Amino acid sequence: MKELVFMRHGAAQAALEPGARGDAGRKLSPEGKAQIEASSRRLKELGFSPGVIISSPLLRAVETADIAAALFPAARRVQEPALASSAQLQGILKAIDSHAAGNSFVLVIGHQPTLGLLSGLLLRTAGPHFTTGSFACLKLTGEPGSGKAELADFFSPETF
Repeated sequence: MKELVFMRHGAAQAALEPGARGDAGRKLSPEGKAQIEASSRRLKELGFSPGVIISSPLLRAVETADIAAALFPAARRVQEPALASSAQLQGILKAIDSHAAGNSFVLVIGHQPTLGLLSGLLLRTAGPHFTTGSFACLKLTGEPGSGKAELADFFSPETF
């Protein structure tokens, strides 16, 4: 992996909103869909083209991956259950590395605080705070977790 992008899912309906099936079944709101379209376009403008898109299995993350995949149709799709929790950060990094398997550019879609914690672990500093739809692009110069990563870009879409 040369570049790893962590993207937080777009704004989603509230867990108690009609039609939501608890936290795992929260759908993206129209605002959330617009956020992800803007962030995905920004990634494309930066020349980022993932070989794999790894997402949490929670519905709002899967829908985010669907939107991103529309701009990156050649990317292989994977759902990683560990991304739904921040309990085992090293395990999540190992899973990402395993799913990346030879791909230079990897897009990981998940949740806060997990993405912030993972970024901080790789950067060896406090990770950025991910607002809905935002992403951080990390350039890796060593193995994941080696501390040889730098924050190349951070983007947060404007509220629509």
